[in-house]
Amino acid sequence: MTNANNWKIEIVPDTVPADPKLMEEGKIKFPQNVWFVGTANKDDSTFTISDKVYDRATSIEINIRADYIDAPPTDGVNMSWEYLEKLFKEAEKTHPLSPNALSNLDKLDEFIARKFKITFGNRIMKQIKTFVPVYVACGGSELEGLDYIVTRKILRKFETLNLPFLQDELQELLVVFDRLFGKGQFKEAIAFINELRQQI
Repeated sequence: MTNANNWKIEIVPDTVPADPKLMEEGKIKFPQNVWFVGTANKDDSTFTISDKVYDRATSIEINIRADYIDAPPTDGVNMSWEYLEKLFKEAEKTHPLSPNALSNLDKLDEFIARKFKITFGNRIMKQIKTFVPVYVACGGSELEGLDYIVTRKILRKFETLNLPFLQDELQELLVVFDRLFGKGQFKEAIAFINELRQQI
C-alpha cells in the first residue's frame, strides 16, 4: 500500500489565506476510511476496461438478478478504519497463503506469461496475499479465494487478447487449472475461460 500521507488530490492550483484549514497547498488529504466505488457497463457500446483498472481496483460483477430478500430493519454498525485494518492484519497473520498455494500461483504465472504474455506483477501478487487471508477469515476457503481473485485480476485481461488465435492455449489453461488446483475446483476461472471460448 502506498504511503497514506500521500493520498492527496489537487483542488485548486494555488493557495489563499481563506483556504479551509485541512487544505494544504491547494490539496486535500483523503483519510483511509474513504473508499471509492464506481460502476461500469460492459457491453457492445462500451470500451474494454483497461489493464490498469483491473490492476488497481477490485471488480464485482452483477450478471444475474438476485432473489428477493426481506431483511428486517437493523441498527447500523460503526467501525473505525483502525479496527478494520486490525482485522485485516489479523487475517493475514492467521490465514497466510499456504506454501502449496504460493507454489501453484508461481506455476500458473509462468504458464500465463509464456502462453499469453500476461504476468501477475508485484501489485497483483500483493493483493492476492492480502485478499485471500481476509476471504478465509470471512468463512471461505483458500482455493475459493484464489479462484475469485485470479479470475477478476488476471483472467479479465484476456479480453484484450486476440483470442481466435489462442484456442489451443485456452484449452491448455483449463488443464493447468485442474492439475494445479484439483479437477473442476477453479470453478469461476473455468467458467470464465469457457465463456471466452464461446464468444470466439
